Amino acid sequence: MTQRPPPPPALVAFNTALEWTAMSDPDETARGGLLAKQLIDAIPSPIAYKDIQGRYLGVNKAFEAYCGVSRDALLGKTVYDIWPKDLADGYRAADLEALQHPGAHIHPGELVYGDGSRRQVMFHRTAFSRDDGRIAGVIAIAWDVTDRLRAERDLQDELRFAEQMLDTIPSPIFFKDKNGEYRGCNRAFEEFCGLKRGDIIGKTAFDIFPRALAETYQVADKALLEKGGVQVHDAVIPAADGTNHDVIFHRAVFRKEDGGINGIIGVFWDVTEPKRAEQALRRSEERFRRIVENAPFGVRLTDQKGTIYFTNRRFAEMVHYPLDQIATLQQWRLLAYPDPAYRAEIKAVEEKELEHMLATGQTSSPVREVRVTCGDGLVRDMEVVATLDDNLVYWVFNDVTARNRAEQALREVLQAEALHDPLTALFNRRYLDQEIERDFARAARAHKPVAVVMADIDRFKSVNDAYGHDCGDRLLQTIARVLSSHIRQGDTASRYGGDEFTLVLPETTIDVARQRIQHMCDMIRDLSLSCDGKPVGAVTMSFGIAAYPRHGDTPEAVIKAADAALQDAKRAGRGRVALARTPTPDSGEKT
Repeated sequence: MTQRPPPPPALVAFNTALEWTAMSDPDETARGGLLAKQLIDAIPSPIAYKDIQGRYLGVNKAFEAYCGVSRDALLGKTVYDIWPKDLADGYRAADLEALQHPGAHIHPGELVYGDGSRRQVMFHRTAFSRDDGRIAGVIAIAWDVTDRLRAERDLQDELRFAEQMLDTIPSPIFFKDKNGEYRGCNRAFEEFCGLKRGDIIGKTAFDIFPRALAETYQVADKALLEKGGVQVHDAVIPAADGTNHDVIFHRAVFRKEDGGINGIIGVFWDVTEPKRAEQALRRSEERFRRIVENAPFGVRLTDQKGTIYFTNRRFAEMVHYPLDQIATLQQWRLLAYPDPAYRAEIKAVEEKELEHMLATGQTSSPVREVRVTCGDGLVRDMEVVATLDDNLVYWVFNDVTARNRAEQALREVLQAEALHDPLTALFNRRYLDQEIERDFARAARAHKPVAVVMADIDRFKSVNDAYGHDCGDRLLQTIARVLSSHIRQGDTASRYGGDEFTLVLPETTIDVARQRIQHMCDMIRDLSLSCDGKPVGAVTMSFGIAAYPRHGDTPEAVIKAADAALQDAKRAGRGRVALARTPTPDSGEKT
């Protein structure tokens, strides 16, 4: 029988809150109700509860914070009054399911946050009852799983990449657990053994290789698991075609996060041909040299004292120096690192890397990035890694200048996107809140006015209802273009939310602002708009204007005054500009 998962902690807390509010003692009930509200508000996940007709009875603070909707604005409303219809239909269906089938209901869904973004959430719903046992309504709790789902997708991508990368490596690679059972391998290992991966995983060497060879592996595995480190040894093993091959194994333990040994990873190289003939070895070395010579990255081979034995062509192309100008390490450092202090720093780092590898037995240094002054006069970013092989050091250089520039450009794009409304390309509320504070601070220091304009599209909901949301979106974009094209440098046009816009006009008196905004209002009235070939008809906007310091000395106060003026404009017939009322000294008001 399938076990139902235990109720989430937030649901347990809510049930406890209901028990407190149901106490028979009125004083206890009052205290219980206060405790219940505090408990629900302390829960960090959004919570909403509704009656059986779907009307909101309340929400917690997390719901208000995440969704950008106040508790007072929700009370008595239904999901159709608050959310997009596609979400509202799903919410109502889920509520009815919970009402008709009491118990915990867990399902995925979406939630619109206050910034307009849709987040993936996991809903937990259940019906709650009155004292007499009758169903009173539904409580819904949402856990944001957007980041978790993204992380899971990223992890799957990383796993696929790792598997594909292993399959591109021509040397056979395998993984075993501590019991000697194969847990993974690459395509080269499959081909060498003549078996598919599914026929290898879960098997031991005794299931794949001759018993004598399997016993040798078993002894080597035991020694490696006991001592750790890296194990290198020769072996003769049969391939799928029945021929024996001389190979060199490189094996090491791999560990769990806590440091405990998880198993063994191994790779082997077929050295049959090099053992059979020196000529084959020389061909192999020459082949390797050609590969390095034509590699897409720069390679230099030196001894530990810095004598340069080999430099591939790509290195010279990357740094734009003829090889004879960088034939010695001293020549190279003088040209690549002309600043004496930086040159000394690079020299010290390279010497320290070699000392560390020699002392620890490590064969590779960490990848580091350096700034190289090239022969064409440009300074390029390059990644450098050193690999120690007996007395020789392979220095591998990779030009990452383009990558770094792309990453910087991406960071700048992401930063810009974080401050702009994606639909209208105007600044968003977040940027407005930051910029208006700066504008007011500058105005206070310079004793200059700041005009603030609140505006929205008249009867915008009717356009959406009549022509669809796509048409409504195009209308918002058109209005945004008009607003942004008629402001000065230094002014700020932002989407305040929905069909509401805010303009901040530094160093602008309210009279000048009225003239400019009236011009915008007239232009918008004259717009000729159509959707899917159908004329939309006249579109108008209402504007409310307030100014610092005339209507307040804080952004909040002036925005509030401008919003009140906007409402005056709507009450006066829409499609017009209204100025904020100025408080008089005796607390009365005048226009």
